[in-house]
Parts: sequence; structure tokens; C-alpha cells
Amino acid sequence: MLIFTAELLKYAQKGEKTGWNYIEVPLGFAEKIKPGNRKGFRVRGSLDTIPVSGLSLVPVGEGNLILPLRIGLCKQHQ
Repeated sequence: MLIFTAELLKYAQKGEKTGWNYIEVPLGFAEKIKPGNRKGFRVRGSLDTIPVSGLSLVPVGEGNLILPLRIGLCKQHQ
């Protein structure tokens, strides 16, 4: 199991992503999960003590990925 610490972020103005809650995942960490992959892929794990599955890491920008989070999950996390 890999452990990753990140802050919950939110896009202010970003086209279709405006208002999205997400976690940014550096490419180096994504490489540990699925080496050589440059496309989106599904992950499972937990946010603190809340189990999550069926979420997808989505590539953005310079090779990093984001993990978009449903609003219900964000509220549950608070």
C-alpha cells in the first residue's frame, strides 16, 4: 500500500473544471501506482478513514494528475 499526503484543492475558473474539488498527484507518485501510464486510470484507497473506490486519476498539464472528488465525499471528509 502506498501512502500519499495532499491538500484538498478547488478550481476557481478552469473551463469545464470550474468548481471541481480535487487532489493533485505528482507524476512521480502516479508512476509508483501504474508505471509508464500517461492516461487516466481508476484507483481505490482511503481519504483519511473514508474508503474510496471507482475514482479516476486524470492527467493534467505538465504530466501531473488530479483525483477529482465528488462533493459528497468532500463533505463526508470534513
